[in-house]
Order: sequence, then C-alpha cells, then structure tokens
Amino acid sequence: MAVEIPEALLWGLRRYLAAPNARVRSIHRQPFRAGLSGSTLEYWRLHLHRAGVQSTITLVYKRGAVVDGAFLRGAPQREALAYVDLPQSIPIAMPTKIAVDIPAGDLWLLPFPPVKNTSHWLADWDRTDIERVLTDVAKLHTAFWDQKDTLGKWSWLAHPTGADAQTLTRDGLAGIQTLIENEGFDTQLTPKRLKRLQELANDPSPLLNLLNEGPITLLHGDAGFQNIALTLDGRQRLWYDWQLTSAGPPALDLVTVLHPWAYPDTNPPLSITAMVEYYLKALANRGYPVGLNAFQQQLDAALIWRWICQWAPLLGQYSQRLQPNVRARLYSAFAKLHWPALERI
Repeated sequence: MAVEIPEALLWGLRRYLAAPNARVRSIHRQPFRAGLSGSTLEYWRLHLHRAGVQSTITLVYKRGAVVDGAFLRGAPQREALAYVDLPQSIPIAMPTKIAVDIPAGDLWLLPFPPVKNTSHWLADWDRTDIERVLTDVAKLHTAFWDQKDTLGKWSWLAHPTGADAQTLTRDGLAGIQTLIENEGFDTQLTPKRLKRLQELANDPSPLLNLLNEGPITLLHGDAGFQNIALTLDGRQRLWYDWQLTSAGPPALDLVTVLHPWAYPDTNPPLSITAMVEYYLKALANRGYPVGLNAFQQQLDAALIWRWICQWAPLLGQYSQRLQPNVRARLYSAFAKLHWPALERI
C-alpha cells in the first residue's frame, strides 16, 4: 500500500514521470541547512512503484514557512508561483520543478548537479564566474526592461518601490525606532547614522524618486552568490531562492549581487566598482546603455532602501535571530557599501 504523500507532490511526480499510476512506497527524509529566511530544506528519497518496476528518485523539498516581518511576507507563495510562471519566460536557468503547493508555498525540485562551493558567506568563484553571473543579471533585466504590461500579468510579483513601499517602510521605521529607543548604538549603528536613516524611513521620497525615475524590470530579488549554483566548469548557472521576485528598478537587484562580496572573508576576484562597470557594459551590449553617474545615484538609493527594508527590522525588532558572527559579517558589508552610500545621499 502506498504511503501518504502530499497531493501536490504526487500529482507533480506522476506528471514528471509520465506515469499516472505511479505509487510512492516509502520516503526517507534528510534535513540540511537552510538560509536566514527560516525555510526548511530536506532531501526526500522516494521509493516508487510504477508499471511493475521499483525505482527511486531524490528531490529537494523546501517548506514554505518563513520568519515574520513585512520583508518576507508572502514570500513562499511568491516563490511557488515563480516556479510555475517563470521557467519558460526568462533567459536564465532555474532548478527543475517537480511539484509545487502554491497555498502552502512548498516546493519539490530536482537536486543540483555537482557545483562550485558556496555558502551564505563565501563563494569559490573566479573572475569569469562573476562576469557570467553579471551577464545573466543583465539578460534578465533587459528581457523585461520597462515592459510594465508583461510584468502586470504576474499579479503575484512584489513591488518594493511601488505598491509595497509603504508597508516595507513602516516595518523598517519600527526597527530603527526600536534601536534608538533601546540605545542600541555601537561603532556602526551610531546615533548620527540612525537619525539619518530614521529621517529617510519617515520620508523615503528622496530614495524612491531616484529609484523610480529609471526603468522597471523583473528582479530576482536576492541575487547573491548564495542563491546561484554554478556547475564545476562554470558554464551552467541555476538561479534559485525566488522568494523576493519582484518588479522594480535594476539597481535594487544589483545591490543584492554586490552585498555578499563585501563580507570579510570573500576576497572577490573582481572589485565592487568593476562589478558595477561590467554590469553596465553588459546592459550596453544588449542595447540598453545606462550612464555610470546616474546609475551610481540609483545604486546608493537602493543600498539605503534595502537597508531600511531588510536590515533595520532584523537589527531592531528581530535581533534575537542574529548570532554575533552573523552581525560581524553584516557590519563588514555595511561599512563597505551602505555607510558610504548614506553619506552620498
């Protein structure tokens, strides 16, 4: 007798195998480490019976639940919908979807092929790897460059500098106010910086005006190296973790590419400045030239906007999630990227 498995998985598995009568005899589940979003990741080894033959298949299961806060609200369902709608529409590769449960936000994917080592904090990449990833980002952005009608068909997309901006700002402001009220100051979160960030969270128009004066496009939303699997030869890249998929300004995506390269142990083979220039070159090569000075202003606004929306709530309202080593790595990125941008805004 077949074991009980989620209906969405059974339906998806039968479709993938082209075996409408396939049954699952047993499941072996093995958890593995997830990221900071609170999602649960497991390997599921399924023992199958179909057409009189027994076989096995191993899948990656991602449970939809995530941590609290406006930044990740609705993220599991958004990612599930991304795996339904995007694979045939975008010019970059996603992992192979076997099944999705949209209401729960659960996913079952084929495991990755052998890939280069990455973690949340380090990537064993060379210069060519970074350039290929930046080219992928440019391909994604130019494929939907100011195509608001196309993006509008995907009503599930987040709009961080549009319809969702007020909610994100409210959560960020609460985090900053918590830090100020608790006098959570240190060498990085100084009273002067927190006061300026509080002003921008109260009135984000200087940031949003800069970000929204350019094109709107499809964003991955969290395009750091921790969410990209590179095969050992570097020629294939699988983009995963689509929880923050959105429609927004390209600079808002590029800051997520740059951010992890500012962690203390990464030793990037390409400087942050060179990464920005290479991305702009990739845009120009695809027929979408953007001036460096104007883009740098948008990049500064994106760095501070992202800090208010993502890091302020985490440091203020949800600080219990941060281990000291995580805080130290974040502070390294803030010092290299965010605080210089704050001075320029």
